[in-house]
Amino acid sequence: MRPPIRADAGRVHRGHSHFAWGGVGVGIMTEPFTCANARYRTDTRHGHPHGPGQVRGSVLPAPLVTQADTGDTLWLEYVRGPEGARFWLMWYDAHGLPRLTNSAVMDHANLAVMLRALGHGAALGAVQAALPPAAHAP
Repeated sequence: MRPPIRADAGRVHRGHSHFAWGGVGVGIMTEPFTCANARYRTDTRHGHPHGPGQVRGSVLPAPLVTQADTGDTLWLEYVRGPEGARFWLMWYDAHGLPRLTNSAVMDHANLAVMLRALGHGAALGAVQAALPPAAHAP
């Protein structure tokens, strides 16, 4: 298994036991194709694996984009956060290391708009079925 990864100020470092965004420690990453920041983390309880033998968490069965020259991939992922289920777009290198220090988190309504615009509207039913019912405020 690879050592945990630490990222700060846009740089990713191998061999550290902790990672931080902007200098604030937020967690330990030990699995390829997972990412976390101060509020959100890849939710590996749902979705498709990021390839054979990899963790779950992808909304779609394949990356949205694969860079032929580097092997970098862009994934639409399930995310856990304080508000419940969310989604984000995350770039990973060919080894599953996150390429970004910021994320674009969205709710289910915005996810539906994006999936339809990308031509993946048919995936919405499976996404909805994979998530627990939304909690309603009294």
